[in-house]
Amino acid sequence: MARSRDRSRPADVGSAGRFRGQSPLAVRAAEEYGYVSRDVRRILRVGGAMVAILSVFFVLIDVLHVIKV
Repeated sequence: MARSRDRSRPADVGSAGRFRGQSPLAVRAAEEYGYVSRDVRRILRVGGAMVAILSVFFVLIDVLHVIKV
Protein backbone atom coordinates (compact mmCIF):
# COMPACT_ATOMS: atom_id res chain seq x y z
CA MET A 1 0.00 0.00 0.00
CA ALA A 2 2.87 2.40 0.79
CA ARG A 3 4.38 1.79 -2.62
CA SER A 4 1.28 3.00 -4.43
CA ARG A 5 1.35 6.22 -2.37
CA ASP A 6 5.00 6.81 -3.27
CA ARG A 7 4.27 6.43 -6.97
CA SER A 8 1.39 8.86 -6.86
CA ARG A 9 3.55 11.72 -5.54
CA PRO A 10 4.99 14.01 -8.18
CA ALA A 11 8.74 13.69 -8.70
CA ASP A 12 9.15 17.46 -8.45
CA VAL A 13 8.10 17.76 -4.79
CA GLY A 14 10.80 19.16 -2.51
CA SER A 15 11.59 18.13 1.06
CA ALA A 16 9.12 20.68 2.46
CA GLY A 17 6.28 19.20 0.40
CA ARG A 18 6.05 22.19 -1.92
CA PHE A 19 6.67 22.09 -5.61
CA ARG A 20 10.21 23.04 -6.38
CA GLY A 21 9.24 25.67 -8.92
CA GLN A 22 7.00 27.46 -6.40
CA SER A 23 9.50 27.75 -3.56
CA PRO A 24 11.25 31.06 -2.92
CA LEU A 25 14.61 31.67 -4.50
CA ALA A 26 16.40 31.73 -1.13
CA VAL A 27 15.12 28.25 -0.27
CA ARG A 28 16.26 26.82 -3.59
CA ALA A 29 19.63 28.58 -3.26
CA ALA A 30 20.12 27.11 0.22
CA GLU A 31 19.41 23.60 -1.09
CA GLU A 32 21.84 24.04 -3.97
CA TYR A 33 24.51 25.50 -1.66
CA GLY A 34 24.61 22.21 0.23
CA TYR A 35 25.36 20.30 -2.96
CA VAL A 36 27.95 22.79 -4.14
CA SER A 37 29.82 22.97 -0.83
CA ARG A 38 29.94 19.18 -0.60
CA ASP A 39 31.28 18.93 -4.15
CA VAL A 40 33.93 21.60 -3.53
CA ARG A 41 35.11 19.78 -0.39
CA ARG A 42 35.33 16.53 -2.36
CA ILE A 43 37.32 18.22 -5.14
CA LEU A 44 39.73 19.75 -2.62
CA ARG A 45 40.15 16.41 -0.85
CA VAL A 46 40.98 14.57 -4.08
CA GLY A 47 43.30 17.37 -5.22
CA GLY A 48 45.09 17.38 -1.88
CA ALA A 49 45.56 13.62 -2.03
CA MET A 50 47.02 13.90 -5.53
CA VAL A 51 49.46 16.62 -4.41
CA ALA A 52 50.51 14.48 -1.44
CA ILE A 53 51.11 11.43 -3.65
CA LEU A 54 53.11 13.47 -6.16
CA SER A 55 55.17 14.95 -3.32
CA VAL A 56 56.03 11.49 -2.03
CA PHE A 57 57.03 10.39 -5.54
CA PHE A 58 59.20 13.49 -5.93
CA VAL A 59 61.02 12.79 -2.69
CA LEU A 60 61.50 9.09 -3.50
CA ILE A 61 62.66 9.65 -7.08
CA ASP A 62 64.57 12.94 -7.13
CA VAL A 63 65.75 13.49 -3.56
CA LEU A 64 66.43 10.02 -2.15
CA HIS A 65 67.01 8.18 -5.48
CA VAL A 66 65.17 5.17 -4.10
CA ILE A 67 63.33 4.58 -7.36
CA LYS A 68 65.46 4.68 -10.53
CA VAL A 69 63.64 5.96 -13.59
